[in-house]
Order: sequence, then C-alpha cells, then structure tokens
Amino acid sequence: MNSYQELKIIYNITKLLESSFGIHGKLKLISQIFDHKDDEGENDVISSTQKIIFTNDGLSILKSLNNDSPYYKIILQQSNYIKNRFGGGVSQYIILTNNILKRSINLIDNKSSSSSSSSSLFSSFSINQILNTFQECRLFIKNNFSQKFIINLKDHEIFKNDKLLVSIIKTNLSKNILSIYSEKICIIFKKLIKILPNLNKDKIKIKTIVSSNEDENENNINNDSYGDYEENNEIEIKLLNGILIKSKFSFAGRDKLIKVIENPKILFLDYEIELKHQKEFANIEVSNVDDYLKFINAEKSLISKQLENIYNLNINLILNKKVIGDLAIQEFVKKKNYKINCIGSINNINEFESIKKSIGGCTQSSLQNLSLDSSFYGTCKKYKQIVIGKKSFELFKGCQSSDTQTILLKGSSKKFLKEAKLGLESLLTTFRSIIIDDDFKFVGSSSNFEFIIINLLNQLICNKKKQQQQQQQQQQQQQQQQQQQQQQQQQKLPSNLIKEILIIKSLQKSIKDIIKLLVLNSNLNLDLIDQLFQSNSSDEEDDGFDQNSLVDLKSCINIENNSIGNILDLSLFEPKSMKLSILNSSIETSCILLKTIRT
Repeated sequence: MNSYQELKIIYNITKLLESSFGIHGKLKLISQIFDHKDDEGENDVISSTQKIIFTNDGLSILKSLNNDSPYYKIILQQSNYIKNRFGGGVSQYIILTNNILKRSINLIDNKSSSSSSSSSLFSSFSINQILNTFQECRLFIKNNFSQKFIINLKDHEIFKNDKLLVSIIKTNLSKNILSIYSEKICIIFKKLIKILPNLNKDKIKIKTIVSSNEDENENNINNDSYGDYEENNEIEIKLLNGILIKSKFSFAGRDKLIKVIENPKILFLDYEIELKHQKEFANIEVSNVDDYLKFINAEKSLISKQLENIYNLNINLILNKKVIGDLAIQEFVKKKNYKINCIGSINNINEFESIKKSIGGCTQSSLQNLSLDSSFYGTCKKYKQIVIGKKSFELFKGCQSSDTQTILLKGSSKKFLKEAKLGLESLLTTFRSIIIDDDFKFVGSSSNFEFIIINLLNQLICNKKKQQQQQQQQQQQQQQQQQQQQQQQQQKLPSNLIKEILIIKSLQKSIKDIIKLLVLNSNLNLDLIDQLFQSNSSDEEDDGFDQNSLVDLKSCINIENNSIGNILDLSLFEPKSMKLSILNSSIETSCILLKTIRT
C-alpha cells in the first residue's frame, strides 16, 4: 500500500472542485440520497429521500461528501473558518493545499528512487526539512509583504465610487447567479453601508420569496411598498428599511383591520386571547342552557375588560406568541378609531425575538396588568401589511431600535433563490472583513496576488544564494588549520542550499498551478502565464535580484480580453487578509498533514 494513500481523499476533493474554480467555473449538480429506517411495525422499512444541490460554492460541495476520514475533518474545520470569516476562498484553500501536498510528497518519494550516493545527496528530502523551509517561506512573506503591494481604497472613498464597488461585488459574486445584478447590488450595498457602517450581521436579514407563474401575470403588487422591481427578471432584489415577516393564520375579520399605522405602539404578548369554550378539546360541564349562556357571557365580559387596557394605553399593534381569537378581532374591528391591528400565533421563537430585538420592547404575559412604562413597548416609523404576489406579509419600516434592514429576493426557483441567498451572505461577510479586519485594504485579484507571492519567493531564493556566497568568502579568510573543517562545511552547505531552493520552487509551482487552473477554466491561452511573469523584468535565476523591482508588480490576467493587464486599470481587488489567510492556511494545513504520513 502506498504510504500516502490515506491523503487521497484530499486529491479526490480537489478534482471535484477544480472545474468550479475561478470566474468561469462550472456549477455542480449534486444528488444526495438519505436512507431512513422506520422501526414501526414488525418489518423494518427503509425509506429514502433525495436532496439536490446546485452550486459551485466550495464549502457546500465539500460538505456534500460527508466523509469520515480525519483528513477530511481537518480540511472541513479550516474551510468553515475561512467561509465564516471571509465569505469565500474555500475552493482555493483546498486546491492550493492539495498542490503543496502533492509536490512535497514527490520530493520525499525521490529518496527511495535514488540509486547512487551522489544523486541521493541532492534528491533526498526529509519531512522536517520541508516543514522548516515552508515555515521560513511563511515568515519571509509576512515580513516582506509590505504596503507596496497593498491597495488602500479608503482614500478613494470606495463606497462613493461605483466602478470600484461594482468590481469588488463582481469578483465575489463571479460564480453566483447574482453576478449579472452587480450594479443593482451596488446600489443596495451603498445604502446598507450608509445606514450600518459595519454591516452588523444581526441587523441584516435576507428574505426569499418564491413566486408562481400566476404572480408574474397578475398585477396585485402594492406599488407603494414593492414597486421598485424590474419586470421579467429571474431574480428581483430590493432593500427594505425594516423587518419583514410572513402573515400568520388569523380568524375571520382581520382583513378589515387597518393595514397601515404610523409610529405604532407595539405590545409583545405571550397570552392566549380566546374564549375557552371555543378551544379544541375544551370540556365544560353544565346542568342547563342558562348556566352555559352565563358562562359564555362572563367569559366575553372578561375578555372585553382586558381589551379595555389596550385601548386605554393607546396600543396600536399586538404581536402574540399565542392565539388571538375571533372575538378580540371583531372587537378591534368595531374600535376603528383606535387604529388597532394584531398578529397572533407567532410560534417561531427566533422570529418573535428577532422582531422584538429590532423594534424594542419586552414580552408581557397578561392583559390585566399591562406596564405603564413606555420602554416595555416597541415602535417603528410605520407598520404596513403588504401583498407580494398572492402572499400577505407584515412590514415594520424604520426600526428605530436597531436600524434593521431586509434584503428581499424574489424569484421563480427555490434552488436559485437558495444559491442567491448564499451568495449575498458570503458577500456581506466579505465586506465585513474588508471594513473591520482590513480597514479597506486590498490586494490584486485575477492572479496578481499569486504573481507577487511567487516573485517574493524568488527574492528569498536570491537572498539565500547571497548568504551562501558571503559564508564562502568568510570561510576562505579563516586560518589554515581549519581548512579540513571548511571543506566539509563547503560540501554540506551547497547541498542543503540546493534542497531548500527546490522546496521553495515546489511551493512556487503549487501557487503557479492556481494561475494555470484559472486560465484553463476561463478557456484562455496558456501562453498568458509566461507573458505574466515576463512582464516583470526580474529573473529568478539572477543573483542580482533587486528588491525595488517588486514595487511595480501590478500585472494580472485580463480574463475578458485574454491578455495581460494592470490591476489598477482593471480595478480587480480582493481583501488582503483573506488572500494572506488562505495562503498561510494552505501551508499550515500541508505541514500538519505531512507530519502524519508514514515514510
């Protein structure tokens, strides 16, 4: 058995991800079958359900495999971290990790293929030597990736420059179905950042609505609340200044309640407002009809008195976890002057708490002793009951307590909407990283970052050669009685240096393979890779490598024109912390996995 067979799972995952990598990566259609054992009855019954995944998101593809291998778990854990922090980059992390592992294993395997002592001197590599050289590369990149390679867009007023903003959105949504809506999303994000400068995760909701064919044909959309949509689009996008929930079940009569309330006083309630004798499974024991009527009248009188507390406190809107019966609704209809509406049966605790957090207030458990303190009640600029297609929704606009915003996605396909929502969530995470972690600092996209890293590693190689030359000069100046020791050192140092250089070059080739994959998936000419590195005048074999030559590394691959371009002219940027983190994570994961293999 091959010593590295256990790492094959990473190779298989990489092969699955490679075709989906890059701006023109292909979508994956993944079918999953889940078997469920039914223990009821004498005979065991196995029922199966099918789940279809249509995506090119690296983490979604990775999770669909659900492998028990410990190596899979290591990759999955780091992929979750990258996705949660940066919103993307999982595919590049896995592919780069596999490239580094594959080339490192090739270096180690050369040990067994060496037939002569002279060849083994230069071709044998220990795992520790590879790990130490990789760590040296990481440290060198960290210390030398200076401000020269970082593009600070804060000074350019990025969120006032539509071209820059659209470019960043296009880069991050390049493989998502929303990529064609970059300009519309740009407008939404400019509004979002103006209201929520840090794009707080808890204050931005994404709501998806699946429309039917009838919805497309009928003009029953409230123009005042939903009229900014473009017609005949596959996915429609709008930003709502507030929180939106789907209307709940209600008894007859609620449609006659007021549908728009300005600055409502909102009561959060966890109390059933319903006649007991109308409840399901209710059991009332009476000896005659008169006693029954007395009970009903007493119950109605009790509820009416409780509702008086709502009128006296000028409460306009009741949000109840439990049922609001037809008697209460009919009473509210009669009291039109009080402008009251109610939403009952909000069974989803998370939804209820989310509304309360957005508009303020506290949950009360009775109508008899309602608090007089205004802080116990929520409010917003406007409550509105709207209709989208044939579905009714409750909109709370202008949530003064938290400035909650809702991005509304409407489309005809549930799977496309799910993918679109995933893309928006990733984009929001990316922008949070840009604002909070990077302070609007970027690096070049479209292979520019990889181009810089490879040239930095060239500089490391040249530095090592210079150090070797200096050591040799110092050795020649020592006393003659140390000549024998000098000769042994002179034989040892060159061999170690050559191996270190080969390890660094293997890392360069692993990074270069990322550029090659981007070119291949975009159906571009592979000669572009050579042109990219020829655009920099420095030569990796030139001992006179000049650090100043790294200043102008702005070259990148212009995918649209099948040529080499300038990153500043094309305005293609990605977050600095994300790109450096992916590189470091790939090297670190490779080092961890290399320690576990059997040699």
